[in-house]
Amino acid sequence: MKLGSSILLVLVTLFCAPTFAASYASTSAPTASAGALDNRLALRDLWQEHIFWIRDYVQANQAGDKAQAKVAADQVVANATTIANAIAPLYGQPAADQLLKLLAGHWTAVKHYSDASVAKDAAGRKAAVSELTGNAGAIAKFLAKANPNLPEKDLVAMLSTHGAQHIAQIDQFGAHDYAGEAKTWQAMRHHILMLADELSAALVKQFPDKF
Repeated sequence: MKLGSSILLVLVTLFCAPTFAASYASTSAPTASAGALDNRLALRDLWQEHIFWIRDYVQANQAGDKAQAKVAADQVVANATTIANAIAPLYGQPAADQLLKLLAGHWTAVKHYSDASVAKDAAGRKAAVSELTGNAGAIAKFLAKANPNLPEKDLVAMLSTHGAQHIAQIDQFGAHDYAGEAKTWQAMRHHILMLADELSAALVKQFPDKF
């Protein structure tokens, strides 16, 4: 099954990952602060749950298991709520609420793509890619405005890579390319840990007295 040109443009961002290896190494240096370490590990757990539950939804959706899909979808929302609320002590509840809306937009776009793929709806898949791309820009803008240690252009590239990995994973499950999906899953796990570490390091840098 061929992907549309817009989808290919998103998938090309998978090759942006090496750019962030250097950034990750420079901003996520080890710290002696127990609070900083706790924050890093907590964010890693939360973001790994994000990709785990979305993967669970995609698999259930592909298999037509509505009960499993519902549980997975509920867990995605619960996880997004926890991620958003984690910033409330630093930025306030209104900011947390705004982040939750943005994370909900990310999940909605991924879900739309998964649903459209199952329905073999090419137009729906294309629209979902546009949703995902726009949402990545919106999340990047929000985070960069909140924290000067997070350059917007870098966040756009990193979040676009993350979105592209969701798309690749959905396509691979749809094509029963389980070996390919296993490689994508490994890349997703590495990338999401890198993203979590970038966010954690930026928070510690902005609020050193809190960690």
